[in-house]
Order: sequence, then structure tokens, then C-alpha cells
Amino acid sequence: MDGRALLAGLLRHEAKANSYKFALVRALNDLALLYPAPENEPVIVPLRLVAERWLVSYWAFVGDPPVYQGPRSQRASGLGQDLSFRETLTTLRRAWETWTGARGEPADGALLLAAFQVNRGALPEALRRLTEAALVAIAKAVRQPVKYAGGGGNHALFGLPAPAHTGRGWPLPGTRPAEPAFAVPAELWQTLRELSLWVEALCLHEWSLHVERVVQTPQVSRGEAFALLTATPAARLPLTWERHQVRLLMLEGAVFHCPWTHQPLSPARFDLDHLIPIAAQPMNDLWNLVPSDPAHNQHIKRARLPDSARLHAALGPLEQTYRLYGQGPATALVLQRDVFARFGQPLTADALAVQVCDLAHHVAEARNIPRY
Repeated sequence: MDGRALLAGLLRHEAKANSYKFALVRALNDLALLYPAPENEPVIVPLRLVAERWLVSYWAFVGDPPVYQGPRSQRASGLGQDLSFRETLTTLRRAWETWTGARGEPADGALLLAAFQVNRGALPEALRRLTEAALVAIAKAVRQPVKYAGGGGNHALFGLPAPAHTGRGWPLPGTRPAEPAFAVPAELWQTLRELSLWVEALCLHEWSLHVERVVQTPQVSRGEAFALLTATPAARLPLTWERHQVRLLMLEGAVFHCPWTHQPLSPARFDLDHLIPIAAQPMNDLWNLVPSDPAHNQHIKRARLPDSARLHAALGPLEQTYRLYGQGPATALVLQRDVFARFGQPLTADALAVQVCDLAHHVAEARNIPRY
């Protein structure tokens, strides 16, 4: 099975009533980037994880005015929806805009998802419930492209979604045994790993062309669709809980060192740096938030990733940071949960530092993230 040929067929040649197949490929490409898998083994992917990526991708298209993703059929009650979950996701976006007190940005779905995933009290309960409802509705829609992808009959490529524990392959970290999941062929997953940047570019190109062909008012150009699909978060959610916990550790005598300058930090002067920047992949996992020197973080690192030499030199301070997180009553539990959700197993501080640096290096290489 040729992974490149499969992707070309999915993105360029197979029939599409809406943009679901583009969204499926983009979601799998993101997941392959963030979750390394053993070679030569199918990967078990929960519908839930694909739905989370769809929430981010489709968020920009449920704004005001909406950007439709396909023709809408005439029904007795009026025009049907192009997306089965449009109403639910629109409700969620409006609730987000009400809570933030501002007109939402096209990439705000990524901020909402990051806060929802870490579940540290940043979102009001009502907003969490709306997010859960949206993900349930989206997961139901994910079944459609999973069923029809690849040609050759229903479920020819990915198989029929079934409880994850019944699948033959490697389950993504955090997969729940009973939740519905499908199997991605090893060759396809490996192609996504190797050609992540190019798959993203082709996916966005074909998706933008598809939206341009949809008849709607106002008409949407391929450039406008591309801009919505590639928007990055203009803001970030406050890390109030995380900063408070780090400051408490410092006040109790913990000494953190900036991983980039190796300088000791104080309770009055430190930043919480997203090691993998928000612009690359919004992740508020505790292992991705490291105390750092404010001047270096704000004026030198910014939205870039350290090069290989800097990452290697940061292993010691990162190990120290994770060891100190492990000593805090609150941070220890959060770190353990976040590590298991991303890497699928508990890790010692030194092993975690290596895994994080390897992941940061891969993300930078695969998506051509600026480095310094």
C-alpha cells in the first residue's frame, strides 16, 4: 500500500460533497505529528481525537457570516446544513465570544480546545458542557469520511469504527478502551510523519479550492478560505493556575533555571514559556510550560523553537523543572496526567526531558517552524 497514492486520492480525486475528507486528512496529519507511533503497525485513532482537530479547523467557518463547505439541500423546513454539526459548533463559538467579551478570532477554537484538554478550571462549566456536546456531534460526522475514504466500498481503507480495545494496532496515547476508533494503515501514518509539511500544504490548497467552488453569498475566494484555515491564535488564555503553582514552589525553596539562559529565576521575575510555541501547536500541557527568563522569552525566543544545540543544552534545566513539578502536590498530579495523555506512559524527569526535546525537534523539522 502506497501512502502517497492514498493521500493523493483522498485529497484530489475522490468525490466530495463537503470538506469532510480534507478535514480528516488534516486531523490525521496533526495527530501523526504529535503522536509518534511504532513503524509497520496500524494506528488506532479514536473518533474523539479527530473531532477535537475538526473543532479547530471548522471554527473559522461558523463565524458571521458563515462560510459554507458544500451545497445545502432544499427541505420542507428550508435549506439543510452543509455540516451536520454547524448549529452545535456555532452555539459554542457564540458562547465563547460572550465569555471572552470580544468578537472571536478564526483561530480561537485552538485556545478553547487547549483549555478544555488540560481541564484546569480555565473554562466555565457551561462552556465545558457546550464543548463536550460539540465534540459528540462532530465525532458522529467523522464517521462519514471514515466510511467512504479510499474507494473500493464502504470502510475499505479505515475499517468500521469499533471499540478501541478490539482494534488490531497501536492505540494513540489517551485512548479509552471502549470508545469508538478506527485503524489507520501503518504506511499512511508513516507517510504523514515523513511528509507532514507537504501534506498540510496540499490539504489546505485543495480545501481552499473546494470552498471557492461552493455557491454562497457572499462568495468566498480561495485566498479567503486559505486565510481562515491558516489563522493562528491572536491571544492566549491566562496561565493563572500554572503561574501560581510555580510561584508557590519557588517560595517554598525550589530553584528553577531558565532552560535557554541557564539563569536562576525568582518568584518576582519569570515567564511561563510554551516550549513548543502556540503558533506551532497550542498546548497547555504542563510539560510544555517551563519557567524561563522573561527577556529571553519575549525578545529572543518568541514564537520560535530552539535549534538542536539549544535543545540539547536545555536537557539539564528541563529535567530539573520536571523533577520540581513532581515534588509539588498539585503539579505532580497534573504533570503525570499530561505526560500520560501525550506520551502514553509515565516518564522519569530525565526521560521526559529527552522525549519533549525530541518532539520539539520533530515538530520544527516536520512543519518548518522558525528556529534560533
